[in-house]
Amino acid sequence: MPRTFFCIFCAALAAAMALMILLFPSPAQAQQLPSAVTLGDGDKTAGEIRGRVLLLGTEAPQPGFKLLVMARNHDRSNPTRELLTDEKGAFSITLKNKPVELRVFAFGDWYIPDAWSNIPLARMKFEAPETWDVRVRPLRKVRVRGTVKIAPGNTAAPRANVMMAPLDVAQDGTSQLFDQPIGTLTDEQGNFSFDLPTGYYMVWAYWADRSKDDWVGHIQVISRVEVFGDQTLSLALKEGPILRGKVVDARTGNGIPASISLYTNQYLRQLRLSAGDGEMADEYLPDGTEVVWPIGTFKFRAWLVDPENFTVVIRPSHTETVMKILPNLKASDLVGKELTWTLYDEGVPALDVQVTTHKHDLPINQLDVQLLPKDVDVPPALKLSLNAGGLTDNEGKVRFMGLPRGTYEVYGSQGSNLLGTIKVTGAAQVEKLKFEIPFVFGKVKLADGTVCRHVVAFVTLVNADGRSFGPYPSDAFRKNPVLSEKGTVFVPLTQRGVTFKVRYAAFEDGRAFKDEDWVNINDFPLVTDETSYKVETEEAWETDQTLKPNPDYKKPD
Repeated sequence: MPRTFFCIFCAALAAAMALMILLFPSPAQAQQLPSAVTLGDGDKTAGEIRGRVLLLGTEAPQPGFKLLVMARNHDRSNPTRELLTDEKGAFSITLKNKPVELRVFAFGDWYIPDAWSNIPLARMKFEAPETWDVRVRPLRKVRVRGTVKIAPGNTAAPRANVMMAPLDVAQDGTSQLFDQPIGTLTDEQGNFSFDLPTGYYMVWAYWADRSKDDWVGHIQVISRVEVFGDQTLSLALKEGPILRGKVVDARTGNGIPASISLYTNQYLRQLRLSAGDGEMADEYLPDGTEVVWPIGTFKFRAWLVDPENFTVVIRPSHTETVMKILPNLKASDLVGKELTWTLYDEGVPALDVQVTTHKHDLPINQLDVQLLPKDVDVPPALKLSLNAGGLTDNEGKVRFMGLPRGTYEVYGSQGSNLLGTIKVTGAAQVEKLKFEIPFVFGKVKLADGTVCRHVVAFVTLVNADGRSFGPYPSDAFRKNPVLSEKGTVFVPLTQRGVTFKVRYAAFEDGRAFKDEDWVNINDFPLVTDETSYKVETEEAWETDQTLKPNPDYKKPD
């Protein structure tokens, strides 16, 4: 069940809870509070919620348990009520108006996990009283001791990592991590000990045999452990399974260099394993001989993930625009097979992001475009791995493949400019975005009126204090053949509060030239007058300049 965050509501709640804890005693102490409360005004009833308070990990009801009920209404008001469960641990909440969100909280030395605290109003029809039981746990610590051994052989695992990650378990039995794991190292005999709060935990331990050249990794993962009292855990680590195969470009059938990452959760993961590039050594024989595998070939030991529950994310080594996600894999289904994982599969829909200027729709080529997931339907562990990026082509487009459905923020210029938000639908789509940037565009002509298609722009920057920098030369068409074919110059002016002085230069008859043909503006026989632009907004200035003989031209020897 997804979490709900209250933003400003949570800030108000924190202050209210701090005051409540000071003013009220332990919930176990009976007070003159009802077990049934009403929220809202009016004669009609929008719905009723009935439930019991039970001890987490048991079916034991909690009579006389004090709850704070807090709503968030459409008008942003936050009405609250307090109640005590009856002798059977039961309570009732009557709603006169259906709020946006409804939560219950415990007082004192008790805690209600998010999965139970958030009452899911959106899926309640209220055709009859709805049922919502609440699980609580005491805010006290218990001790978990144990031993980590290596199987087979039952030898101790010295200095092994043992991690216990808190789980939020929902009413339907599903669970998710809600906080970072608590970790420790075993001693030389493989013993470990934790003092930690009661609740449900995911447990894993791993150890590498450093006596071998390849540091063979061992792991064991227990998906859920109930920790409601002192207990002992015995962990037996097994060698991580070896997976082997090839990453193939589905368009050609050839192997392709790739990066392979494995995820069980955001803390248990194994990143950036490589499929061979055909150049660098992939393994070394005992005699030191370097072995280079065929391109796309991989072989690795999966020992930092749950062998029976992990997801693979594959990307080509040379680009961040393409990915493939293989979810819910089990090593037992993969070991002993020569795997073939493909990229660029036929039928995978493409997402084209096209970036143009906010005025006049000029394509912006060679722009660094980054997609950052905002609300994507994937496990939290994968979100950070879904960042994608690439450079726009001459039409201002960059193509992405394999992105999961959801909402992404799009940034340009190394992440410094938010271009917009897009929704990836899973079908082929083109998203057109505008880059708000001050710039000069237009035509530079020869004396006979012919548009010149080989032009250099020399730009001088003058700060508000009068200091001058430049002139800096650049291709007036941003090396974009789409613009040069039309003869449309495009000169971005990227700093506010600065005056830009722009002058264009070309060779005789507007002929093509090479970089070695010139060093500075005096190497060009043709120039335009200098034009100044003071940048205060994202303005677009149109220019129509005519080239004339350069009085400072120095003919090469």
